[in-house]
Amino acid sequence: MFIFFLFLLIDNSQSLEWNCTENKHFLFSNDHIYEQCTITIEYISLQQEKQVCITHTLAIKTLPPPSFSSNYTMRTFQINSCQLLTLSQLPFSLPSSLEILDLSYNLLSTFTLSFPLPSHLKYLYLDHNLNLININFGHNNIQQQLIGLSLRHNKYIQLSSFPLNLIQLDLTDCNLLQSPMLTLLKSLRKLTHLSLADNRLERLPILDKNIQLEYLNLSNNHLTWIEDNWLYKQLRILDLRFNQIKSLEFFKERFKLDQTVKQNKHDQVSENFI
Repeated sequence: MFIFFLFLLIDNSQSLEWNCTENKHFLFSNDHIYEQCTITIEYISLQQEKQVCITHTLAIKTLPPPSFSSNYTMRTFQINSCQLLTLSQLPFSLPSSLEILDLSYNLLSTFTLSFPLPSHLKYLYLDHNLNLININFGHNNIQQQLIGLSLRHNKYIQLSSFPLNLIQLDLTDCNLLQSPMLTLLKSLRKLTHLSLADNRLERLPILDKNIQLEYLNLSNNHLTWIEDNWLYKQLRILDLRFNQIKSLEFFKERFKLDQTVKQNKHDQVSENFI
């Protein structure tokens, strides 16, 4: 009886490492900086209810205990400012249900997208790993699920390719003038969200002609002009702040096109109404 009681005490002390609460809002932000090691896990139920578990130590032994309903699955795993050198420092494997992995603000020098990383991983954040150089996205069948990638504030990355199914890509402050990554962008045909901010660019790279960007951040560069092929019809947000653009003449044709489309729609509506 004494041995059994001691076991319960040990198990309970491990569970106290985690603080789990219900949360209805997505709390993860790329720009949030933790001053201490913080591991945050978001679980989601079949009813889209969320449980968020947080701990402030890397010396964890297990994942949060399944004290809430068994129909919760892990959706997001975030470990920030923990001086993480490699994922092998974690004493557990991540479940296949994981869709979002955030390893920002650590000391990673290499990263390989391969087993045992979750097969359903969709979004990967590697921001502010200032020692990060080598990234290997593995074989096509491994990386084809990845649709979001953020490499903000990493200036020494060496890539041979991007995952081809990327929809969202953030290369803010990645020293692109000294990097071959600009030429690799042409291989991406599904991008809708792209950030090239803070890279001192004077000219924009060549993208696939069929790309349809909805969000484009070009702020904090040295641009003086925007080529017509970058003024996508689908654009909802175009950020050109803090460049050297002195004229918006390049918008002229775009405005004419929009005006023509609106006029045609108006005429069609009038005819149908009559």
